[in-house]
Amino acid sequence: MLELKPSRRAVLAGGLAGLMSACAPRPPAAFFAPGGRPIGLQLYSVAKEAGADLDGTLAAIAAIGYRTVELAGYVGKTPKDLRAALDRAGLRCASAHVPGKPFRPAPRTLDDDPAVLAEEAHILGFDTVIMPLFVTPERLPIVLNPGDDVRRVVGDVVAQMRQDDWLGMADYMNAKGAALKKRGLKFGFHNHGTEFGPVQGGEGSIMELLIANTDPALVSFQLDCGWAVSAGVDPAAFIKKHEGRIRALHLKDVAATNVPNLESRMDPAEIGKGVTDWRALLAAAREAGIENYFVEQEAPYLRPVLDTLRDNFNYLSAVDAA
Repeated sequence: MLELKPSRRAVLAGGLAGLMSACAPRPPAAFFAPGGRPIGLQLYSVAKEAGADLDGTLAAIAAIGYRTVELAGYVGKTPKDLRAALDRAGLRCASAHVPGKPFRPAPRTLDDDPAVLAEEAHILGFDTVIMPLFVTPERLPIVLNPGDDVRRVVGDVVAQMRQDDWLGMADYMNAKGAALKKRGLKFGFHNHGTEFGPVQGGEGSIMELLIANTDPALVSFQLDCGWAVSAGVDPAAFIKKHEGRIRALHLKDVAATNVPNLESRMDPAEIGKGVTDWRALLAAAREAGIENYFVEQEAPYLRPVLDTLRDNFNYLSAVDAA
């Protein structure tokens, strides 16, 4: 049988083609590639819908593609019943917002017995507790009367807090982090726009003070990227500056009409339709090793919230990190 050997020219051409293929720029991979980091949802975004129809709302969330959720309360359910509903929808609870000294009713607070919180966490499946708002000193309680503007009331209290008050807040966070760590739970703090304001009687911002005066082994931070942008802070730069301290992100966008402010006022936008540089933000998050991401859509909603959450998910599923 006659054996046909490739010509020298064919061999060289094939080798050159292979080299060019190897050197060709590869298309960027989606940051939230299937099977990789999950896109989670903060259930605060659908509080009204979940309160009216929990099973239907969770099923709709899962159908969009969300794989994890973060709790903001228990939607009026017991931990056991809420876990059963999450299981029926195929959703995993990754973390929960638990307030310190709430000015609204809450099923659980950080001042309750940490053993009880740990037991509820075990039932629901989460391992991370996030404190959603700072606590204030006893002389400055946050009191809401009917018709009060929450932002104004909180702003008035913050204006009276001094450096020692914020240092006391850092001590409080360290203590809660230590108590929860003993029970196998991680602890973190979630910001709004206010914490990017200056420390009265001190130097730097409130966020900078809290980061500098909390123990990295006990306290991490969940950066709300929308509130950062709303306050005029670049979240990508903030993540880089504090690499290792920020372990989770809230993903939301801010409209171009938003005027930077420290009063926690925001003109929200659907993700990808605002001013946030998502490629730079996700690149910084990737370099920092951040693993937990939760979409949170702020009101007012321009469309049915589930439609907005679907478009938010689709945008994030396609975006790549620079």
